[in-house]
Amino acid sequence: MTLDTGRMDVALEAALKLAAEKPWNEISLAEIARACNKTLSDFYGEIDKHGLVDELDCRLDKACSAEPIDPEETMRERIFEVTMLRFEEMEKHRDAILSIRKSWMLDPVRRFKAAARRTRTARWILTCAEDDGPGLSARALVLSGILFRAEEAWIKETSSDFTRTMAQLDRDLRDVAEFADRFRNFGKSKPAAEKKAAADDKSAAV
Repeated sequence: MTLDTGRMDVALEAALKLAAEKPWNEISLAEIARACNKTLSDFYGEIDKHGLVDELDCRLDKACSAEPIDPEETMRERIFEVTMLRFEEMEKHRDAILSIRKSWMLDPVRRFKAAARRTRTARWILTCAEDDGPGLSARALVLSGILFRAEEAWIKETSSDFTRTMAQLDRDLRDVAEFADRFRNFGKSKPAAEKKAAADDKSAAV
């Protein structure tokens, strides 16, 4: 698909406006074309509904790098801050995103594609947080699940203060960080105990 950036901008703006007004499944590509004073011929080979959703997702991802990270923060804090930048961008298009999201929740194929997009998002968030070293793919899979749970909380928000979203995201990131710490320390307690026992025996011998 050849991308005409200017045409994509206009089409995406029209699509989001329509999606905010009615279900995404009820919106045709022809309707989107008419809304931006284009014809289907103008879109041929360049723009379709799947492409518009993917473009929206990419732009939401790019918001994650809108602000520099604080190198003094922990990795968990960085990931939290970067992720919230994406939710702040999502909030600007809440009604449209909810309309689009509802459409793919009802379609197994779209759900599969959405899962792939969310893994891509997780990889980018980790990259923005400067956590893109060895094992990135595995960490991205874990984070993609956390993102899905945070999105579920975002859907239930009753105001724009992100109370539910931040609480869910923070809780899950802390749980994963604590698990990772326990995993890294697994097996270390026994040698430490053995060393202490040896030291006690030595003291007793003296």
